Amino acid sequence: MIPARCLTTCEDDEEDNTRVALILGEKPVCGIKNLLMAPKIKLSSGYEMPMRGYQCLTAIHCAVETGFRHFDTAYVHENEREVGEALRTQIQMGNVSRENIFLTTKLWNIHHDPRDVRRICEKQLEALGFDYIDLYLMHFPVGFTHLCDEILYPKQDDKVQLSDVDYIDTWRAMEELVKLGMVRSIGVSNFNMEQVQRIIQCSSSKPVVNQVEVWPGFMQKDLVDYCRYNGIVVTAYAPIGQPDRETHTPIYFFSEGMRRLVKKYKRTPAQIVLRYLIDYGVVPIPKAANPLHIKENLNIFDFQLTEEDRRLLKGIKPKDRLMKFEEAAEHPFYPFEREDERDRRTEEFEKEDGTPKRASAAAPADGPAEGEEGGE
Repeated sequence: MIPARCLTTCEDDEEDNTRVALILGEKPVCGIKNLLMAPKIKLSSGYEMPMRGYQCLTAIHCAVETGFRHFDTAYVHENEREVGEALRTQIQMGNVSRENIFLTTKLWNIHHDPRDVRRICEKQLEALGFDYIDLYLMHFPVGFTHLCDEILYPKQDDKVQLSDVDYIDTWRAMEELVKLGMVRSIGVSNFNMEQVQRIIQCSSSKPVVNQVEVWPGFMQKDLVDYCRYNGIVVTAYAPIGQPDRETHTPIYFFSEGMRRLVKKYKRTPAQIVLRYLIDYGVVPIPKAANPLHIKENLNIFDFQLTEEDRRLLKGIKPKDRLMKFEEAAEHPFYPFEREDERDRRTEEFEKEDGTPKRASAAAPADGPAEGEEGGE
C-alpha cells in the first residue's frame, strides 16, 4: 500500500493552517471536512504531494478556491504563463501560500538535448513566475528534433522528426536541476517498466513519479505494481477514460452496473471512479473546467467502495490505451505496444474464458461525463 497521511486538522474558524489555506477566512466551497480528509503522499525525494491532482485548464481560480493544491501542466500545453499568473493571484489574495501549492510541469520532447534542459527549465520558471518547480517530469522517453522552442512538433514530409538523444542523458541533466534548487523532485511520464528500470540502474537517483494513462479499462497493473515496489508514485492521467455522451464510450461509464453504483453511493460516475483509483494506489489528475465538476472531483474522501464493488470495477474488460503517441512509434525508445503487438494481445485475450464477458456485463456508469479532456 502506498503510504499516505491525512492533512492536519484545524478549527472551523481558523483562517489558515500550515497544510490548508481557507478562502478569505471562510470555509472552502467543498467543505473543510473534505479538504482535511484529502491525503498527501510521501515522495522518495522527501517532499509530499497531495493525492488529488488537477490538470490545469481555464479554471485555476475555481480549483484553488475549491481546495485543490496539486496542479499539473506542461510546456507543450503552452499555458504555463497563465497558470502561474492565476496561482500567483491566489497567493496575493491570501487564499493559499506558495508552500501549500504543489506544482508539476514537464520537459517537452524537443528539449531532450542535455544542453537545453537547464535553459528551458529557466524559461519555464520565468513563465510560471516562481523560484522553483515542485515536480519536473520528462514528458516522454522519445526526443524530437529541436528547431526552435516554439515548434513543438517538428515535421518533414508530414512526419515528426525524431532525435537520437538517449533519455538517460536527459535524465542526468534533470538531476542537475535538483542540485541547483530549480526543481525539488524529478520524475518521468509515459515510461514503461524497462525504461524506468534503466534509469534506476544508470543514474544516481530514481524517478519519484511516473505519470501514465490509467483508467478502469486500462489499469496497467504490472507497471503500477512495479512502480509501487520501487517506491515510485504513479499519477494517472485520463483517469475517467474520456467519456463521450454522444458515442456512449467508454461503455463501462454508461453501463447499468455504473448506474447501480451511482444510486447506491449517491455519487457521480466520475467520483466513483476517482475513489476507486485512489484505493488502487494511484494519484488521479482529471481535467475539468466546470466549477461543479471541479468541486465534485475533490469530494471523494468521505466515502469508500465495498470490496465487492471494487472487484466489479476491476473486472472491466481491458481496452486499448487512449493516448498512443503513434508519431513516435518507429523510434527504439517508443514505450508502448505497437499496433501489431496490440492486435496479438487482443487475440490472446479473446481466446481466454468468459471472465471478461462476465466482468463486462457487470461493469459500471451513466451520469454526467465530468468534462474530462484528453490525457498528457
